[in-house]
Amino acid sequence: MNPAQTIAQQFLQQYYQTLMTNKMGLIQFYTDASHMTYGGQQHDGIKQINEKLESLAFQKIVYKIDDMDVQPGALENSLFIFVTGQLQMDDAETYKFSQSFQILPNGQGGLYVHNDIFRLVY
Repeated sequence: MNPAQTIAQQFLQQYYQTLMTNKMGLIQFYTDASHMTYGGQQHDGIKQINEKLESLAFQKIVYKIDDMDVQPGALENSLFIFVTGQLQMDDAETYKFSQSFQILPNGQGGLYVHNDIFRLVY
């Protein structure tokens, strides 16, 4: 496994674990420069992304990643990650999903989600 794949796997593990245990904790992954598209609706910056996270009605969610692809990003130490998988909300039926992330250096030795595109696959 190359270093980009290792970083991407660590990021995804932390991201989805946070989503499954404390969805409002996801805001730590974003900044005012971040963009999220969720089911075709775009949310820009911390305020709009936080409002979207608050609007997610599920009480419980379980994610299973089926596959992941990662490429180096345009900026040094940035990554583009594409994920496919399955999710189950509130013990209801299982849905397939795809999600793309562009993660960039945050200037403090870490990374943040600059772009996030999520879509259920019916």
